[in-house]
Amino acid sequence: MNRHQLATLLSWSGEEGFPGRKRLQKVVFFLQQAGCDLQCHYTLHHFGPYSRDVADTCDEMVAAGLVEETGGPKKGSMLYAYKLKPEILKLVNDAPEPQVQQFCDLGKRLIGADLWHLELGSTILFFHRQSNDWESALKEACTFKKVPLEAAPSRDSLNFAKSLALAVAS
Repeated sequence: MNRHQLATLLSWSGEEGFPGRKRLQKVVFFLQQAGCDLQCHYTLHHFGPYSRDVADTCDEMVAAGLVEETGGPKKGSMLYAYKLKPEILKLVNDAPEPQVQQFCDLGKRLIGADLWHLELGSTILFFHRQSNDWESALKEACTFKKVPLEAAPSRDSLNFAKSLALAVAS
């Protein structure tokens, strides 16, 4: 993932900014699964699929002064938020990264999605890519996350992951 790709993605949240590191990780994961070539390597982490590539690019942009980071332990909040500087937002809006921009509608849907559906849904999709079986992926994800298999939020997250996978396939 390069800076222009990440800036394009962050621009979809507009002036209010992108809400959270975990959400950023999951949105990029789903976009990549949908065919957006971001070249991020993902491993399984406690909160689901995690990419050091995403974290490093975001940290680089914060350090370079292109993105404002709010929140975090030093500021008394565990929730981070990322906001493009106004001049960067204008530049990106004028010239978004075309390969990423074609996924804008999906990206905005993901940004607005329930965080638990993103977290568990991405974990289900991670396991589904290995087994190609939704029920097996749900079982593995629920075991990994230590959540009840038959609970409504688990089934809702499965349906969320399936809906995204089916939308991509069609």
